[in-house]
Amino acid sequence: MRYVKVELIRDPQPGYSLDADDYLAVLPEIEAELPEGARIFALDVEHYNFFGPRCVKDLKLSRATVSDSSDQISVEFEFAPSKFKHDEGLVIRYADVAELIIEITASPREADVWPDSRRLGDFQLDEILPHKKGVSHEIKMTGGTIRIVASDLHAEWRDQRNGPAEDSECGDH
Repeated sequence: MRYVKVELIRDPQPGYSLDADDYLAVLPEIEAELPEGARIFALDVEHYNFFGPRCVKDLKLSRATVSDSSDQISVEFEFAPSKFKHDEGLVIRYADVAELIIEITASPREADVWPDSRRLGDFQLDEILPHKKGVSHEIKMTGGTIRIVASDLHAEWRDQRNGPAEDSECGDH
């Protein structure tokens, strides 16, 4: 990531140092270059509010779908909520995908795995930037990184028990 910092801290207690301040400082300069859906998602005031129910931190990837139809690739990621923080999960759909890279850095665990543990781990932070093909979106997880370039994205917070949320604030592309 160019502006957002996600660093593993090992001592004295393991964890992550997260800092989106440089990204938030540059966002007003680049927002007009972002496609509509990406701009709405990036500018959501809760996006980086670590204490808010619509902060991306701590979501868990539960499903990824790649579709090749009508000569276009589309991708959908569904992120499950953290039971300690979120009221809803997040679904992000990408249109006209030009690049998708999933880098897995976590090794398979041999023991002591919780039933809901995931190899990619928890969503730490992300960065949405303008790209010549539309938008680039990089998501840093505790066990890897997801990078995608698409013409646009559409993000929607959903109550995963009852379908789409009534008051979704993210726009269409």
